[in-house]
Amino acid sequence: MLDGTSPWRLHLLKNAALILTSIFFLPFSTFVLVSSYVLSFFVANDASRKRRHIRSSPTFEPQAILVTGVGMTKGLVLARLFYEAGHDVIGADFEPNGVPACGRYSKSLHRFYRLPKPTADDGSVPYINALLRLVKREEVDLWVSCSGVASAVEDGQAKEVVERRSSCRAIQFDVATTSMLHEKDTFIQETQRLGLHVPETHHVTSRDAVHKVLHQTKRRSYIMKSVGVDDAVRGNMTLLPRRTVSQTYDHVSQLPISSQNPWVLQQFIKGKEYCTHSLIIEGNVKMFVACPSAELLMHYEALPPDSALSRAMLAFTTEFVERSGKDMNGHLSFDFLVDENVTEKGAELVLNPIECNPRAHTAVALFSGQASDVAKAYLSLLKSGTVNGNGHASDTADKQVVFPKEPGKYYWIGHDLITLILLPLLHLLMGRTRLVEWMQGCADFTNHVVFWKDGTFEIWDPLPWWCLYHICWPRHFLASILQRRRWSRINAEAAGSQQQSRQHAPYPPTTASLGGVPTVSTDVPISAVFLFLFICGAVAHMTIFQMNRRRGHKFIMSGMMFGFCMARITTCVMRIVWATRPTHIPIAIAAQIFVAAGVVLLFVINLIFAERIIRAAHPHAGWHSLFTHFFTAIYVVIVISLVMIITANVQSFYTLNSNTKRIDRAIILYGGTFYAIISFLPFPLVLGGLIIPRKTRVEKFGTGRFRSKIAILLTATFLLCLGAAFRIGTNYKTPRPVNDPPEYYDKACFYIFNLTVEIIVVILYVAVRVDMRFHVPDGSSGPGHYAGKQALETKRNAVIENTIGRVMTEEEVFDDAAEHEVNLEREKTEATERVRSDLQALHHAQSESPKLFKVPNLGLSVTSLTRQEITLIQIKMRLPENLLPKTKIVLHGVQGFVIFLAWAITIAIFTKPGSTDGRIKYFFALCWVCIPLLIYQAAVPQFDRTKRFSNVYAHAAIDALLAIFWFAAFVSVATWTNHGIKNGVDKDKNKGCDAFLWGDGDSRGSKCRLSQATIGMGVVILSVLLPSILAQTRTTT
Repeated sequence: MLDGTSPWRLHLLKNAALILTSIFFLPFSTFVLVSSYVLSFFVANDASRKRRHIRSSPTFEPQAILVTGVGMTKGLVLARLFYEAGHDVIGADFEPNGVPACGRYSKSLHRFYRLPKPTADDGSVPYINALLRLVKREEVDLWVSCSGVASAVEDGQAKEVVERRSSCRAIQFDVATTSMLHEKDTFIQETQRLGLHVPETHHVTSRDAVHKVLHQTKRRSYIMKSVGVDDAVRGNMTLLPRRTVSQTYDHVSQLPISSQNPWVLQQFIKGKEYCTHSLIIEGNVKMFVACPSAELLMHYEALPPDSALSRAMLAFTTEFVERSGKDMNGHLSFDFLVDENVTEKGAELVLNPIECNPRAHTAVALFSGQASDVAKAYLSLLKSGTVNGNGHASDTADKQVVFPKEPGKYYWIGHDLITLILLPLLHLLMGRTRLVEWMQGCADFTNHVVFWKDGTFEIWDPLPWWCLYHICWPRHFLASILQRRRWSRINAEAAGSQQQSRQHAPYPPTTASLGGVPTVSTDVPISAVFLFLFICGAVAHMTIFQMNRRRGHKFIMSGMMFGFCMARITTCVMRIVWATRPTHIPIAIAAQIFVAAGVVLLFVINLIFAERIIRAAHPHAGWHSLFTHFFTAIYVVIVISLVMIITANVQSFYTLNSNTKRIDRAIILYGGTFYAIISFLPFPLVLGGLIIPRKTRVEKFGTGRFRSKIAILLTATFLLCLGAAFRIGTNYKTPRPVNDPPEYYDKACFYIFNLTVEIIVVILYVAVRVDMRFHVPDGSSGPGHYAGKQALETKRNAVIENTIGRVMTEEEVFDDAAEHEVNLEREKTEATERVRSDLQALHHAQSESPKLFKVPNLGLSVTSLTRQEITLIQIKMRLPENLLPKTKIVLHGVQGFVIFLAWAITIAIFTKPGSTDGRIKYFFALCWVCIPLLIYQAAVPQFDRTKRFSNVYAHAAIDALLAIFWFAAFVSVATWTNHGIKNGVDKDKNKGCDAFLWGDGDSRGSKCRLSQATIGMGVVILSVLLPSILAQTRTTT
C-alpha cells in the first residue's frame, strides 16, 4: 500500500487507475440506476408510499428537520429515515473544490444548502452564521448534526449559537463536552474521573517520554495513537517495544511527536474490538447498537441486543452519561477492546474503552427500516420540556431504548470491488498472492453483493449511490492529481465534508472573552490610536523621571508609570498583530496576558500614594510595624496572584480536560476579584484616615494642597476600580460560546473599561505632576520625617495656590494649627487676593488700549510675594476671564445643535423596521443627559447671579466626562454598524449597507446610512469638546 513517503509517480498512477475504473463501470452503474427507477414503481415497500400514508393522517404534525453531513452515509441514512417518517428534511453539507455531496441528489431532501467550509483564516464564524441563517429561513425545528471526523468542535460551537438565537433544538453536544470527548487523552482522563475502568494510557509530547514509559514497564506492550486526526498514521498499530531497542528507537523516531502534536501511548490489549452508536436525549439513552469493529471498518453487522457484550456496552454508556451529571443531547459512540480474564469462577470479559466519538457513527445504517421508531426517538427532544397534568414530564413513559429489529449486513460495493477483486488480482499477476486467496476474495464479494446491502444504495433513491462512485470519488482523485497530494487512504467522512479543525495544543478558545478576536477593520485603527497615546505617556513619564533623577529628586513611581505604558504599548502591538493573524493562538495568549497583567502596576502605585496619605494624616499609626507589614503582605499576594492568573490563562489554552478548565476558571475569577478589591482599597484607607480623629498635625509632603492629593488619588482610584469591577463582573456571568458573545463583551466595552480609563490616569498623573505632589524625603522611615525639610516650602506653595473661591485654609480644615499660624496664613491669603485684583486691572487696561499700555506700579511688597511667585500667577492667566463665557456659549451652542441633529437621526433609526440594541440606545440616552449639562456649561458663566456657581475645575471636569461618554457613544454605534454590515443577510447577493443585519427589507440601506451619520455626529461632538477643555485650562477664575 502506498503511503505519504511513496514516489509521486506511483500516486499519480493510482489516482489515474481509480478514475479509469470508475469510467469502466459507468455503463453498468447507469443500467442499475435506470432499472431502480423503473422497479421502484412496483416495489410494495416504497418509502414514498409510506410517507404519503403517514402525512394523510389528520393528527400528524410534520417537523422541519435539518440534517448536516448528508454527503456521508450516516447523514444520508438519517435523512431517508426522517423522510420516510413523513417529515420535511433539509440537507446541508460542505462541497469543497467544487465536489458535490452525493446526498444533495437524494429524493428525501426537500431542499439542499451548501455551507461555507471553516478555514484557518476565517475560522468557523462564516459556517455558523450561514447555518443560523439557514435555520431561520427554513424555520427548522430540529437540527441533527452528523459531524465529520474533524468537525465536531465546530458543530459544538454552532449548537450553542443556534439554540440561543432561535427556537431550533440541536442533536449535538456543547463545546466543552465535545472537546473533552473528542480527544483521546482527555476522554481517558474524564472516564477515570467518573470511576470507570480504562486501560493504561500515557499522554506523551516527546520521544523521550515514550522511551521513559517503555523502560519503566517492560512487561507490557503499547500502541501509539495521534491525539489529533491524522489519516497518514491512523492505521499504524505497531506494538512497542519492538524486538530490539534499536528497532524501537527507529520506529519512534519516525513519528511526528511534539508538544504541538501530542500522542497517547496506550496499553495493548489482546482482544476483539467493538464499536457502538447511541443517541442521547436529556441524559437518557434513546437508541443503541453495538457491532464488531476493525482498523478499517467498511463492513457492519449488529450484535444481538440481548447478547452479554451488547448489554455490557449499553450499561457502560448509560453509566457514563449518568455520572457525567449533564443533560446531554447528541450522538455518542465508544470503541471498546474486550479482554478475556480467566478466574476461578470462569472466563470474565472486561470492557476497555479506548476512544470516544461525540458524533454520529456510520453504524446508524443498521437502523434502516425503522423510520417511525428512529424519528420518535429524535423528536423526543422537542417534547422533553413539556409536563402533564400530574406535573411530570410527558416523555417519562417513553424511556425504552430503540435497538435494530432486523438488522442487515452492510458493505460498500466500490470498496469491496477494489480490495477483494482488483487489488488482489494485481497482486496475483505480480506473484504476491495465490490463486486460492484471490478466488476466496471473489467468493466474499459475491456473497456481499447477493446477501448484504450497500450502505448508500436504496432502490427508491439510487441517484446518491451513482453520484458517489462516478462524480464524487473521481473528482477527489482528480483533485489529488492536480494538487499533487499523496494519500494512503481517503477517509470516507472527510470526503463528504472536508472539514478541518485544529487538533493540537494550544487549542483555540471555546468561550467568548471581553473584546473578542480583534479584526483589522475595527481594532487596528483603535489600537494604533491608543499605541500613540501610550507612547506619549511613556515619553512624558520617563522625561520627568530623568529630570528628577539628575537633580536628586527620587520618585520611583514615574519609572513604574513608564513601565506600565511600555506594557500597554506591547498590548496594543500584540492586538494589532493578532488582528492580522486571528488563528495564531500563541499571539492570542500573549495579547490576553498583557491585557490582564499591565494594570497591576497602576494598582500598586495607588496603594503607595494611599499609604503616604495615611502616614501623613496619622504618622504613628501609619509607620507602625503592623501597618507596614500589611502593605508588604498585599504586595507579595499581588505578585503571587499575578503568577497564578498568567499560569491559569496559559494552561486553559493547552488542555481540553473539563476539570482542569474548571480549576483554571476558578483561579482567574479569584484573581479578578482580588484585583478589583485592590483597586478599590485606597477608598476605605484614605476616607478612613480622614474620619478617624488625629492626635497630631498632618505632616505635609510634596507640593500642593493636601486635599488636592486626596482628590487626585480618589479620581484615579475610581477610574481603575470602574474598569476592574466591570471585568470581574462580566467574568462571573455564565460563559457564552466564542461565536455568540454577549453585548457586554463588545469591543467598545473592551477599549473603554481597559485602555481608556488607563490612559486617562496616565495623562492625569502627568498633568498634576504627581512626582512633585506625592514626593517624600529620601530615607523617610518614621513619624515626622515627611515634614522635616519641606515644612516651610509646603506652606509657601499653599499660599501660591489659593484662589478667590477659597474660604478657609487647608490647615483650618485638616490641621490642629495654632491661632497665630492661622492668622498668618490668612494675612498671606489676603495679600495674594490683592495681587490678583491688581493683575485683573492690568489685563483690563491692556484690552482697552493695547498700544498705549504701560505696566502700572502695583505696589507689591517683596516680603509678601517673590518675583517667581508673581511670574507663576501671570503664567496662569493666559486667557482673559471675560472671554470664557463667550467662548463657551459658542462652543456649546455648536455642540447643542449637533446633538439635536444626532438625536433626530437616532429617532429616525428607531422608526426604521428591524432591531436595535443597547449601543444605539446608549447614544440616544446620552443626547438627553447632555441637556442639563450643556445648560450649566453655557448659561451659568453668562449671568452675575449664577457666576458663583461657576468653577473652572467643575467646567473642565464636566467637559472631560462628556468627552469620555461621547467617545464611548460613537465607538458603540460604530461597532453596532460594523457588526450589522459584516454579518448582513444575503451576503452573496448584496454588499455593504444593502445587507445590513439590523434592518428589514428595503429599509436596510437607509438604516445603515443613518447609523453611519450618527457616527459622524459623535465625532463632531467629541471634537467640539476638546477646544472647550483647552479654554478651561487657559482661563483663571
